[in-house]
Amino acid sequence: MVTKLRKTIRTPEIFIKASEGVVGREIEIKSILAAMDAGKHILLEGPPGTSKSTVLRKIARVTDTSFYTIEGNVDLTPSKMVGHFNPSQVMEDGYRPEYFEKGPLTRAMEEGGIFYIEEFNRMPADVSNVLISPMEEGEISIPRYGAIKAVRPFTVIAAQNPFDDVGTVRVSRAFLDRICLIKMNYQSEEEEEQIVRLRTGCEDLDIISIAVKMARKTREHSDVKLGASVRAAIDLVDIFASLQKLSDQPEQHFLIAAPMALSNKIWLNEITSKTPEGIIDDIRSDLRADLDKLLGHDEDETTGSLLRRKVYEKGLDKNKEREREEKEEHYVKKNSSSTR
Repeated sequence: MVTKLRKTIRTPEIFIKASEGVVGREIEIKSILAAMDAGKHILLEGPPGTSKSTVLRKIARVTDTSFYTIEGNVDLTPSKMVGHFNPSQVMEDGYRPEYFEKGPLTRAMEEGGIFYIEEFNRMPADVSNVLISPMEEGEISIPRYGAIKAVRPFTVIAAQNPFDDVGTVRVSRAFLDRICLIKMNYQSEEEEEQIVRLRTGCEDLDIISIAVKMARKTREHSDVKLGASVRAAIDLVDIFASLQKLSDQPEQHFLIAAPMALSNKIWLNEITSKTPEGIIDDIRSDLRADLDKLLGHDEDETTGSLLRRKVYEKGLDKNKEREREEKEEHYVKKNSSSTR
């Protein structure tokens, strides 16, 4: 248990401030504040782009709580979290407490801060086990330095993407037994539209709507394992708006902006033969009516609107032709290497 009280998180007073400027997430913010006030540690589980770090930084700011973050990976060692003695000073003068350089975990414990671990399930098991004593006893013993006791509201908050199975490790039952789970899924379409508007400053509701719809459609596509987050919609709107500053060619600029913003944020199924660009073309076809509205095709079929439609459809044909060429090139390379 945490043995020294620094301050208490008063959820009724802090909740309103923590919620200001954050779209939605009222339940998640309330849950995190309640866990911190009760002295519990947290596992945030959700796909990328679901505002996990945004919410935590806002809570840390309004509660005046220090915030330390570290990324879980195979190179992470216990000393990178806890700290280590300065080798040159130890060689010269031996082990002294003042020669110990504290890591983010020990600093968070002493200051009653948040210790946030991104991609926790990429952390080696021997490193995650270091957290058990601080979480359970509120204390950690460091050889040749002594014991460090945690100050409230010291909180370990780990985050992981449940859909990521590449380079991840199984979280131990000992850790899960000492932590509370909060799931953060994608927000509603209306909330994501509001996020895009706030982050981009764009007032064109049509382009915001179609950008959000395209990002959300990637999450539903049968050939996609993990779709794009709201960050893709933000990027699409920003790039489209910047291209429009150069010239007023919405059809061409949308064809440029969509793959730039979306293609690298789509995680395809292993068995699919489609490319990310092909997925984007599928989604554009599904959203043709919305795109027609954005590009002015819902007007009377005047010469100008007919021309815009031809330009748009020509762009789709070019993308499909490029996809066919990429598949043929891949097939040729594969066959030539197998015959050697």
